[in-house]
Amino acid sequence: MKMRRVGPVEYDIIRLCMVINIWWVGLKLYKNPFTSLKVVRKLIRNFEEMIGNDKFVRAFKVDGKYNWDMFNPAWPSKGFDSFFKTHLLEVKPVTGEEQLLRRLLIAITKRCPLQCEHCSEADTLYQSDVLSYDELAQKIDGFVEKGVGQLVYSGGEPLSRYSDLIKLIKRYNKQCDQWIYTSAYGLTKEKAQQLKEAGLNGAAISLDHHLEEKHNSFRGNKNSFKWIMKGIKHLQNAGILVSINVCPTREYIEIKGPEEMIELARNKNIPIVNFLEPRAVGNYEGKEVELNDQEKSHLLELSKKYNFNKKYVEYPTVLFPAGYRKTLPCGGGRSYLLLDYDGTLYPCPFCKTKLPSVPKQNTESLCAAS
Repeated sequence: MKMRRVGPVEYDIIRLCMVINIWWVGLKLYKNPFTSLKVVRKLIRNFEEMIGNDKFVRAFKVDGKYNWDMFNPAWPSKGFDSFFKTHLLEVKPVTGEEQLLRRLLIAITKRCPLQCEHCSEADTLYQSDVLSYDELAQKIDGFVEKGVGQLVYSGGEPLSRYSDLIKLIKRYNKQCDQWIYTSAYGLTKEKAQQLKEAGLNGAAISLDHHLEEKHNSFRGNKNSFKWIMKGIKHLQNAGILVSINVCPTREYIEIKGPEEMIELARNKNIPIVNFLEPRAVGNYEGKEVELNDQEKSHLLELSKKYNFNKKYVEYPTVLFPAGYRKTLPCGGGRSYLLLDYDGTLYPCPFCKTKLPSVPKQNTESLCAAS
């Protein structure tokens, strides 16, 4: 089934249903309907304060489930319930209930066909895989058994370890929302269909310039743009929600590149554009690449423009998570972790401070990059 865009009226109804669902999760957690209602209201207020008391004007429906971004599991699903159980515990802990992760990022391989200008994994890229499928699954099992709501497979290029990727997605398809972060390398029509049948919910594809030549130069591969466009079409035809991950340089923002990227996404029927903040790590270590306040403000204003104005309901949802850092601290080590290709845990892909194999969760971010 292909994606259907959900407008403001239907979304308001679905949003109410989701709130009732979260209240029900809270009722089972707190054993008191009024306590659950109070915590859910606090959760909603926190979210509304973060986005400036606005309302999203669209959502997306795929296979009977509703999505509104790439960071929250589709509703209704077990992953949604687990994800928001953890959210509720962050607002009001319960004695005897362990506060767990909402999301686990998994770098299943360091193999990659690209040489990206901004690669944060430059120091370990192209190294051989360390964990076997069974060893990797055993580590992920522990998080899934404890209720992690979303799994995100990355790398390197996760499609470079395709057979194991398919097995992992099948293994957790009834328990978690699952995404891949990919360059679309080798993403054929057949593979897109296999990923769908395995249970993949979404794919975030890296695209860093709206012009083919510029993107290919940034990615260090003359074929990158073409296989991205083909891969997006294959995923859409298979019924997999698609987002594009964009790492905008300061120069790209200056030439109004983000606006061009949003128009490209609209023309290609891509529902989500996610702008990632460049960080001075990996290939960017020691370089003046991080955005200034004016550039961050520009991306945040674009996000607000397209997300909250009904005039732009036919456009994609535009995300810029770093824009909300003042009201929502980095979740690295707090609500999500990175499980690296060798089994090492880190707070996030940018902060390479090694953590214990089963880190104790707390309410403070462990990410030094935040």
